[in-house]
Amino acid sequence: MNMEIRKAEGQPVTSADRQQAVTESLRQIARMSRFADRKKGIRSYHVQTKNDPWIPVLFVLCFILPALAGAVYYGLIASNRYVTEARFAIRPALGSSDKTSSETGGTASGTSNQMVAQDTQITREFILSRPMLEILEGQLPLRQWFSSDSIDYFSRFDPEKPIEKFVRYWKRRVGVEVEGGSGIMSVTVEAFDPDESLAIAKAVMKEAERKVNDLSVKSREDAVAESARELRLAEERMTKIRLAMRDLRNREGVLDAQKTNDINIKMIAELRASRINLAVQLAIGQRDLGPDSRRIMDLKQQIKDIDDNIARIERQSASQDPDQKRLLSDALTRFEILENDRKNAEKYYQQVLTAYERARIISARQIEFFSPIVEPVKAESSTEPRRLLMIGLIMAGAGILFGASMFARKMMT
Repeated sequence: MNMEIRKAEGQPVTSADRQQAVTESLRQIARMSRFADRKKGIRSYHVQTKNDPWIPVLFVLCFILPALAGAVYYGLIASNRYVTEARFAIRPALGSSDKTSSETGGTASGTSNQMVAQDTQITREFILSRPMLEILEGQLPLRQWFSSDSIDYFSRFDPEKPIEKFVRYWKRRVGVEVEGGSGIMSVTVEAFDPDESLAIAKAVMKEAERKVNDLSVKSREDAVAESARELRLAEERMTKIRLAMRDLRNREGVLDAQKTNDINIKMIAELRASRINLAVQLAIGQRDLGPDSRRIMDLKQQIKDIDDNIARIERQSASQDPDQKRLLSDALTRFEILENDRKNAEKYYQQVLTAYERARIISARQIEFFSPIVEPVKAESSTEPRRLLMIGLIMAGAGILFGASMFARKMMT
């Protein structure tokens, strides 16, 4: 078949126009083909879905049964839980920062805040810990309360289980939250009776306060014990240096080397002044008297005695003779070393004594206070479980599960 393409006016078209017309025609044919295939695919999928026997089974297993089980449990079976809430904070006492203040002055508010933050976390962990549970078990029949036959099977606790299982159960019934900025702690207690919930909350608050007080007492006792230990060491050091000085005095036969040296220097100066006077008198006497006169001979002898005394004192003070048993200069050096050590030891002892007195005074007062903000109050109605919310969440999860199963089924087929 030979077909010729012409314009509307009957004129023949050019080759470029002819090629464009052919391309547009092929495009329209392909578009119609795809639309027909899509409609065919949709019809095929619907037919396949209607003919697949697993679709109703998956709908029942993945959606109907979970939604029905959730609705039955939370609507008819789940036991009511009564929640009691209490709030408290750990606050530092006024002036407690003196405990950690330095010797040079300044404040220790950062250290005090850090200590309060640490004690807050310690208290939180203590509330959720096994020691807290064991203490409360000695005060309240917790196992009996949480294993009552009136509680649904999935919520009650088996009293025959060990303490480790009971700690896990305890953490599900007690919650502790700490506000980051203020440090306020919120404690929530869930129980299946409002009176039981209130009793447990009050017991938790009481033990938490006792723990905070114990931490405060422990820190004060540690501060006093550490100061007392340092004071004892400083006193032993000072006593040891004093005994060393006593032994040195006894060994050298000198009570105070520095004072002895000062006296010797003064004596030498006085002897030299006397010698100068005698030398002047000798020079004057020799002009009038002969060398063999009694006056001249006495002056010479006195000058000689003074020279001998000066030489002896100087020899005792700084002689280099190895046979000399006592050298005052060596003793003076040893005395100076011990004297410096004694002064440093006494100064350190006074500083430690001051720190000990400060720690002893601070230990007589409270460092931190347990400050209740919201006291526990008996719940008038149950707030847990949130039945409609839980049923809705279960139905949403079941719908997602059914959709996933349908997608998996399609991929398989």
